[in-house]
Amino acid sequence: MDTSLVELQTGPDASVGGKAVQAVRSAWRAVAATGRVLTVAGAVLAVVLAGWWFAESAAAPATCACVLVLVGAALVDAVEHRLPNALVALSAVPVVVALVASVGELLPGALVGAAWIGGPLLLAHLVSPGGMGFGDVKAGAVLGAALGLLGPALAPLALVIGLALGAGYGLARRAGSIPLGPALVAGALLSLLLTAP
Repeated sequence: MDTSLVELQTGPDASVGGKAVQAVRSAWRAVAATGRVLTVAGAVLAVVLAGWWFAESAAAPATCACVLVLVGAALVDAVEHRLPNALVALSAVPVVVALVASVGELLPGALVGAAWIGGPLLLAHLVSPGGMGFGDVKAGAVLGAALGLLGPALAPLALVIGLALGAGYGLARRAGSIPLGPALVAGALLSLLLTAP
């Protein structure tokens, strides 16, 4: 067996989760001060919104935990223009737990929410794979499902806000391409904030 083809790793960075944490740390070091402030603000807002929405729905902590993980993924996206699969998968865990705990009662809302955000992003990806990454599609579907736990109407609002923020940022920067992850997460946070009970 050719040992040059096998890379032996040990320690915390050997796991997929370790690589995701390393990507977030690296992005944190690389991003400007404004990006750090926005990341911390997004994380704090996600925690506050969990408490705020909890009176309305016991699924609120799951939704906000999902968004909290995606805040980290958005930070990586802002720096590297990619959403790490490990973080997107991790963000889905609280959603799945909430669905199991509700014995499927929340499933219709989660599916509608996932379709509201994931569907348009998938269509954009199929039309222009270079313009819309599949990581955005996956993260959008998970984010939509998380919002759908609280109410399917939150998902289209989050998508519209997110796309508007992304377009505004792109126009202001005159950028040919932008990372969509931060705009989607900001859209989700703002939709939760604007419609909070």
